[in-house]
Amino acid sequence: MSTSTQCDKHLFEEANGMCRACRRPFCTDCLVYAHGPKKAPFCIPCAISAAGVRSTASRKARRARGGLAGRLLGGVAATAATALLAIPALTALH
Repeated sequence: MSTSTQCDKHLFEEANGMCRACRRPFCTDCLVYAHGPKKAPFCIPCAISAAGVRSTASRKARRARGGLAGRLLGGVAATAATALLAIPALTALH
């Protein structure tokens, strides 16, 4: 008696492979062959992480903000922009 494993994301699909990074089973829709068909595949989240998309984006964003002062300045700018748009709209209603 053989037991089939299900995809980690699609529970009603049969798993066709395993992610080389997290070692979980996935169906063919969830696997990415980033290094060609002869190399072990990645699942989509591990492929994004391995490509550096998540880690690079977060580092660049942190560097651009400039720490706490940058975040505070960004918050003040967002509040000012909202006020510039909302005040004329509210005075027109009054």
